[in-house]
Amino acid sequence: MRPSRSLRRSLLAAATVALALSASLAAATAQPADSADQRPNIVMILTDDLDATATPVWEAMPQTAQLIRDRGMDFTEGFAPMPICCAARSSILTGKYGHNTGVLTNAGEVGGLDAFRENGNEQHTIATYLHDAGYRTGMAGKYLNGLEEDPTHIPPGWDDWNAGVDRFLYAGYNYTLNENGTMVHYGVAPEDYQTDVIRHKTTKFITESSDSGKPFFWYAVPTAPHFPIPPAPRHLAQTQPTAAPQSPNYQEADVSDKPTWLIDTAEERRAFIDATNNLDYTARIGSLLALDEMVADIVDTLARTGELDNTYLIFTSDNGYNLGAHRLTQKMSPYEESMRVPLTIAGPGIGKGSTDAMALSIDLAPTILSWAGVPVPDTMDGRPLTGPLSGDRSGWRTDFTAEYGGAGYTGENGVWQEQVPGRTPYFYAVDMPSWSAVRNERYLYVRWYERERPLEHREYELYDLHNDPYQLTNLIKTPEGRAEHADTIATLDARLAELHTCAGLSCR
Repeated sequence: MRPSRSLRRSLLAAATVALALSASLAAATAQPADSADQRPNIVMILTDDLDATATPVWEAMPQTAQLIRDRGMDFTEGFAPMPICCAARSSILTGKYGHNTGVLTNAGEVGGLDAFRENGNEQHTIATYLHDAGYRTGMAGKYLNGLEEDPTHIPPGWDDWNAGVDRFLYAGYNYTLNENGTMVHYGVAPEDYQTDVIRHKTTKFITESSDSGKPFFWYAVPTAPHFPIPPAPRHLAQTQPTAAPQSPNYQEADVSDKPTWLIDTAEERRAFIDATNNLDYTARIGSLLALDEMVADIVDTLARTGELDNTYLIFTSDNGYNLGAHRLTQKMSPYEESMRVPLTIAGPGIGKGSTDAMALSIDLAPTILSWAGVPVPDTMDGRPLTGPLSGDRSGWRTDFTAEYGGAGYTGENGVWQEQVPGRTPYFYAVDMPSWSAVRNERYLYVRWYERERPLEHREYELYDLHNDPYQLTNLIKTPEGRAEHADTIATLDARLAELHTCAGLSCR
C-alpha cells in the first residue's frame, strides 16, 4: 500500500533537500509524477428532500453539525431554484438553471434523464471537467430520474459508478445498483440498508484514492430522508412517533388568495396531510440518524488517510420539502419550504462562521471547479462561492430566478416518477402546474401556468418577505392589490423576463 498524500508531501520535501546535496540520491528517492499533485479533494454529500425550514437538521444530525458546519461556513440563505429532484440535480451537476439544462421536472419533454442527455448536458458536468483535469471521480446513490429506463447507462466522466437503477432505491431496500457495469441487487437484510451501502462505498473510494496519489471527487447521494425510506434497523427502537412541526402557514387556513389549482384541491390536500404528515416526518427524522453516522465515517476516513486537511466537504440537499405548509406535501412549489435547503461547506482556508449571502445550487459546480484549478466555463450560470466563503459579500447577487416544469397533462411527469412500485401513493395525486418566479431579498413574485396557459391567462402571486415571511398574503390577488403594487410588479416582471432567459455570464 502506498503512503497517504500527507505522508508523501513530507517525503517530497525531504527529496527536495536531498536533490541539493546529491543528484544521484535525488534519482534514488524520486517518486511518481502524480505524487506532486496536491490539488484538493472534494466530497459532496447530497441529501434528498431535506428542507431547511421545518426539519431541525442540525439537532437531528449533531455529528454533521460538529464535523462540517462548525468547522466551516454555514449558508443560512441556501436555495434550490429548481425544487424537484431531477431538475435540481441537473443544475447541481452542470451549474446551470433549468431553462438552460432543459430539465424542469422529472420526466416528459422538459424532464428526466432523456431531457438531460438530449440537451448535451452529460458532456459538461462536474465529473467530466474534473476527470479531464486528472481527478479520480466517483459516486454512489441516486443520479437522475429516468435512469431506471436505461439502467446500463454510465455517463462520461465517472471512474467509479454505483448508481441506483430502480425506484426501490427510495425504499432503502430491495434495490439494484449499476456498479461499473455490473448489476448488483441488494435485498432486505440489515446490511443492505441503502445509506449504509453508500457509506461503505464512500470510505472504500476515499481509501483507494488516497493510495492512488490522485486528487479525487466523490458524490455521495443517498435518498434519505426522502419518504418512504425508514430508519436503519439499529435505529428503529429509538425512532418514536413524532408530530411534525407546525409553522404559521401549516395547513394554511385561508388559501383564497392562492392560485386556482391550490384553491380547487385545498380540502383534499388538508385531509391527506392530516393522515400522512406525522408518519412522513417520523420516518424522515429516523432516517437522518444513519445519514449522520455516514458523514462521521466519511470524515473519520479522511482523517485516517491523511486527506482531511486537503479536502473540501459540502453538505446540502437537492431541494426542500413542504411538510404541510400551505396545505402542501412534497416540494415543487416556489415557497420558502420547497426552495430553502441546508448548505454548509468546510475545507482548506475556509473559516468558521455563517453567511447570509444567497447561495444557489447552481453555484456548487463553479465552486468545485475553482477549488480544482479548472477554469469555470462562461456557459455556467452559477458563481463560485469563494467570496462568501471568505466572508466577502461585495458584488454578490441579491436575487435569482426559480422554475418548475409541472407534472404534464397526464400528471405523471412530476413526483409520480418517485413512487416506489407496488406501494400506495404517499402524496396527494394532483401535482401542481408549472411556474417561474423571481425572488430577491424582499419579494417573491410568481407566474403560474407557465407551460399550460398563454401569458394573458396566467396567475400571479407577490409576497413581501419582510412583513410576511410565511407567505400568507398574496398582495396582488385582487384588482386593488395589483393597482397598489403596480410599480413593484413592473420591476419584478422585467427582472423575471431577464433572468428567465439568461445564460452563462448574464445570469451572474
